[in-house]
Amino acid sequence: MDYNITSNMITSKVGIPYDDISWNDVTGQPFGVASQFNAIVFGNANNIVDTSGAMAVGGNFVSPRGLSLSFGSGLEPVDIGYSPDMVRFLVGNNVSMNGPLGVVGHVVAGGNFRADKGSTYLIGKSGEPGQVQQLESLYHSDSGSPYWKPSEKGDHFVIPSYDVPRFIPASRINADTSGFFRNARNSIENYKSCIEDLPANGEIIDNFHEWILRGNDPQQNVFQIDVPNGILKKGLRAEVPEGSLVIIKLRTGDNAHLQYGLMGERGRADHTLYVFEDAKNIFMEVPAAIWGSILAPQAMFHAHSTGGHITGNVALNSFAVNPNSGFEFHLPPFVGGVMCETVESVVPAPTTPVPETMRPLPTPPETAPSTVSPEAVVCPVCPEPAPCPIYPTCPEPLPCPVCPEPMPCPVCPTCPEPMPCPVCPTCPEPVTCPECPPCPVCPVCPEPVICPECPPCPVCMITPGLIAGYIKGCSCCSEHEWELRLYQIFCNTQVLLSYKCVPCFGYFEFEVPYSGSYLLKVCPSKNFRRNYRCKPNISLNNIGVSNFMME
Repeated sequence: MDYNITSNMITSKVGIPYDDISWNDVTGQPFGVASQFNAIVFGNANNIVDTSGAMAVGGNFVSPRGLSLSFGSGLEPVDIGYSPDMVRFLVGNNVSMNGPLGVVGHVVAGGNFRADKGSTYLIGKSGEPGQVQQLESLYHSDSGSPYWKPSEKGDHFVIPSYDVPRFIPASRINADTSGFFRNARNSIENYKSCIEDLPANGEIIDNFHEWILRGNDPQQNVFQIDVPNGILKKGLRAEVPEGSLVIIKLRTGDNAHLQYGLMGERGRADHTLYVFEDAKNIFMEVPAAIWGSILAPQAMFHAHSTGGHITGNVALNSFAVNPNSGFEFHLPPFVGGVMCETVESVVPAPTTPVPETMRPLPTPPETAPSTVSPEAVVCPVCPEPAPCPIYPTCPEPLPCPVCPEPMPCPVCPTCPEPMPCPVCPTCPEPVTCPECPPCPVCPVCPEPVICPECPPCPVCMITPGLIAGYIKGCSCCSEHEWELRLYQIFCNTQVLLSYKCVPCFGYFEFEVPYSGSYLLKVCPSKNFRRNYRCKPNISLNNIGVSNFMME
């Protein structure tokens, strides 16, 4: 299955195709195919409110609130894009949510599934006939309405859950979710062990308030930080070549305590990897911003009760956070390119330093055009054989073992013959040119008129005739519906054009003529109108009219 997304939006490689939920290793990528998920949690996870990319949970996912997935954001404004086949929320066992689930992509679960009826999934068009019937089959529910069907919306389809919670059971698509997460854990743990064996090649400057990581490797710089008490209360700043990887191995003991509000650098987030070697628990004790990916498949992550975020990939054993937290995972993912696959096959270094002359010789090219003979290759000096061990005095003397023959020197390669210089051709005799006649005097031309450059036309990013947005919760911390009324104003008279009831985390749009004047009134549902704390969090994505007001 092709991972490319078919839509008129930005194409991204986020999630995994529903018809091929299987594990794949990726060269240089510790997260393997899970790099297409913001987070992969092998056990249980709860109370996450937003993930800008996709998410995979091997155990159960539980939350008293809603969850949005793959709507983008992160370091740069990222538009994930619609997809006809990508699974953006994969759960191995059960899902139990009291709020709505909003996903730009498919939802697959291996066990029971419960979410609010306002849940909505946005599926891209494949352009193939019969896609609607296929979606009906994938999201069919025996307890649902016989009249339920996906709705078409421009360049995508909408999977609404207005009657019963909808999802794709793993058994319906023959997906072995248990095997997927089992293979994922084995692969990621093996890669973690491989990275732990990498020698540190960078220098750490320990200042009062930060660790400065200095390295000069153009590809990857490895640092080892030992914190026996597990308290990480300093910032991290890397001074390395632009575009190189920053791999930070952390030894904290069983419990790691993140007590600094900033970890890593925003500009290097997709090139930074934190490897928690021995932590069984990672406590975020402040609402921190972590710029970089976390590799800790053996650890439980305890997020801060008021929020925080991780920008990159994470691989964890389990995840827990307070129900009132606003914790989030952001894009972009880790770029990969870790040089680690050959670690296990490397011959252990000798106990004595290796002389410079014992380093492997470069293989001479078959033909090397040159006018200068290359320097003669110096034969390496073979080491002296190890002395025989001295045995203690025994009742019967033991014979000394036979010492090994010293290794012969390798045969020096034959230097290629230098290429002869080419023979220069004989230059022709110069030809005497005739004298040129004098040129006539040209008339004086008028000065040309320089036209000013036309200013570039601005690119319109607004769709005319469309008022659209998304309600992302309420300041009262309760989940309730909102009533939206759109009025058109004629001569100071308000005429009701449309009325909509939108869930606490829901999308709305109105199609109206561009030239009118409009007023959008947003108020909570009847049971919450007397609550003075109710103030909606509204994000307006498109205001395509000439005059617009909101109250």
